[in-house]
Order: sequence, then structure tokens, then C-alpha cells
Amino acid sequence: MTSPSARLRELALTMPTVAAPAGSYVPARRSGALVFTAGQLPFVDGALAATGKIGGEVTPEQGKDLARTCALNA
Repeated sequence: MTSPSARLRELALTMPTVAAPAGSYVPARRSGALVFTAGQLPFVDGALAATGKIGGEVTPEQGKDLARTCALNA
């Protein structure tokens, strides 16, 4: 079994620094074996990478990259 750190290296992904919450909420809550997250935005170096609707201001390709950023931030 591959460790999460090894898998990140295989995928050439680096973990971003933890962003401060953008509002008054709990960013993650654990319930048993599950973790529920909220407010995951595409922050890069403390700033939103982009805003808008996919297919409007954001292309589908940009949306895919922004979703990856959100997942890494989570």
C-alpha cells in the first residue's frame, strides 16, 4: 500500500499552506470515519485564484484546475 505522501509525490502534487477560513464556520468536522468539509475555495497563496461560473467567466479546463486546488486545500 502506498502512503498518501508517496502518492502525492507520484502525482507531482504539493500540499498548499493552510488557508485561513473565509468566513465564520468550522472548515471540517469528523463524524466516525467520515470528514465533512465546508467553504473549500480555490485559494492560492492566500488569494482566490478565480471566481465565476464554469462556461461563463471560467473555462471548463480552468474549472478542473480550480477544483483540484479546492480538493488539495481541503
